[in-house]
Amino acid sequence: MSVKVHWNEGETLPKNRMILAAVPGVGNVGKLVLDTMIEHYDSRLLAQIIHPDLPPHATMNADGLLTPPHLAVHAVEIQSQLIIAITGTGQPMTPRGQHELADAILKMAKKSSEMLLVLAGLSADPGDEEIHITCADSSVRDSLQELGIDISSEQPAGGMLGLAGLLVSLSPMYDVPSAACMSETIGTSVDIQAADRLAKRISTDFNLALEL
Repeated sequence: MSVKVHWNEGETLPKNRMILAAVPGVGNVGKLVLDTMIEHYDSRLLAQIIHPDLPPHATMNADGLLTPPHLAVHAVEIQSQLIIAITGTGQPMTPRGQHELADAILKMAKKSSEMLLVLAGLSADPGDEEIHITCADSSVRDSLQELGIDISSEQPAGGMLGLAGLLVSLSPMYDVPSAACMSETIGTSVDIQAADRLAKRISTDFNLALEL
């Protein structure tokens, strides 16, 4: 495994209500939700997940210092709930790298979290504004439906690519309850409205009390 985790606080994730994960994609919808959440609420950087297949682009951090390509792991306090947000400016450029990163995140989730939600955009026609929630485990599907959450059996019709799809589809093998939450978007630019719809939907369905 080529994954390295640089911990700023502790050596494992604290017990948490939920992990939210997103990487850049269609409309950058999921990433925009998490970036806004991290900025809006009290949050702290717990760790940086580093992999050599991430795009080799070092960036400046808030202190004006170069930081290597990574996925950032933040702890976010939302009305006495501890939520973990995992996001970054890219994902590994190889299938193996994406699998290795998914493996590392799912192992973290198994030890610490009640559920993993992957947030993403879903390419659609102009005017389409639906939110689709899907999962990879029938027991998770049934439990979410019992809570009144509508689970899609038709979307995403073309599947999910990259790290986002792997996190959800591999989760049953790690015994991690997970779901993908996707907001329809034309995806030609950063879609603020699609991100807003997604934030409101997950806040309602999963009782997150988000006010973004």
